[in-house]
Amino acid sequence: MKDLDDLFSYNTPKIVRVRDRRLGIPYYTAMLCIFGYIIYTVIAQQRYLKTEEPGGGSIRTTLKIPDDVYNRTEDIQPKEMGKKVIPWIYWDPSQIVYPAGQDGCLFITTRVTETNIVYTNPDAINDSECNPYLPTKRKCRTTNSSKKHYFVADIEEMTIMVEHTIRGNLLPITEVNKNLYGELLNSKDKVIKRFYPKNYAYDIVTTGNYKEVNYIRPDDVPGDVFTVKNLLDAADFYLDKDTENDSNETYRYSGCVVVIIIEYNNRKEDIEYKYKPTLIKGAEMKILELVPDINFVSSKIFDKVGADNTINDSVGWLEYNRHGIEIKFVQLGNIGKFDFMALCMNLVASIAMLSVASTIVESLMLYVLPEKGDYRKLKYLISEDFSDIRDGRKRDKAERGEVQEKTIKTEEV
Repeated sequence: MKDLDDLFSYNTPKIVRVRDRRLGIPYYTAMLCIFGYIIYTVIAQQRYLKTEEPGGGSIRTTLKIPDDVYNRTEDIQPKEMGKKVIPWIYWDPSQIVYPAGQDGCLFITTRVTETNIVYTNPDAINDSECNPYLPTKRKCRTTNSSKKHYFVADIEEMTIMVEHTIRGNLLPITEVNKNLYGELLNSKDKVIKRFYPKNYAYDIVTTGNYKEVNYIRPDDVPGDVFTVKNLLDAADFYLDKDTENDSNETYRYSGCVVVIIIEYNNRKEDIEYKYKPTLIKGAEMKILELVPDINFVSSKIFDKVGADNTINDSVGWLEYNRHGIEIKFVQLGNIGKFDFMALCMNLVASIAMLSVASTIVESLMLYVLPEKGDYRKLKYLISEDFSDIRDGRKRDKAERGEVQEKTIKTEEV
């Protein structure tokens, strides 16, 4: 049977100073590398911050025509699209954006098809009881006819203003982008445009090649301003490029969807963000809009007052089939504040990596180097069996007791 002292032996650390540079140099080199990595991760990855994902904020967008574009007088020649020859229309931003006032998205019309709504039954035109809005007779039903296609001019040169806010779910953070530094990036993370607050702490170059890239927000502009062309360049496509739907249609004709991720992060205590637009390949975008036909409404009024007015083919409204760029914004990333406990926890977790250096050198010492047998004798020391030591002490004590008894008896005699 195995000795219980061997079975329940206890291992205790022992410090042995091994005087061998083949062990010391790798050890201190590994320690230095690991310590540098710890410092880098704590600082570069901002492990000293208590972070969270940003809470839902608001995103407001506005479309505008630059003054130099608005003041042009030359018309654009109609554009050929297969067998179609499509003319251009010169809409204002209020007509181009539909529907207006959306939070988190913006639809920019690039092509519109106008369709007249006419009666299926020609006799219904002269029926005063036919109401195209609420048809109570079957003959009053309507159908579509007379389609006309138009492209919207100067889309690429129009500017988009984006204003967005963020807040923390648990952290006391609320910010508006006009006070923050931001960037518009392309698919290769190259900067297309930079956006600076007016009171930015660092120097800003706005001359030469940087004039079009670096943008300082004026006091009267609450958000970031960039052209539609800037956005298309960042998403790596252009409107007259053929789509990937094998339909021989361009993005200007069929429409498209662009998702812009607004990624937030910290630069020390300051929050920064990046716009990262992506074209959703194969996705078309269109919106139907019904507009009351002024000619029909006016003709009914003229009839009632006895005026002479001839009704046209339309019977109540026009249908605008809009195709264009649907821009959707998504807020992601992490925002944070300095927190001492977060720093301590990350430091403690990182310092545990220092044991890796000891493990590597121990393996070299015990299993690789030629003197591994000598190192093993220095590292491991097997003690004597302390049960034997205790038994010996008991025997010595007993023997001393016997000697004392004999001495006492001898003295008595």
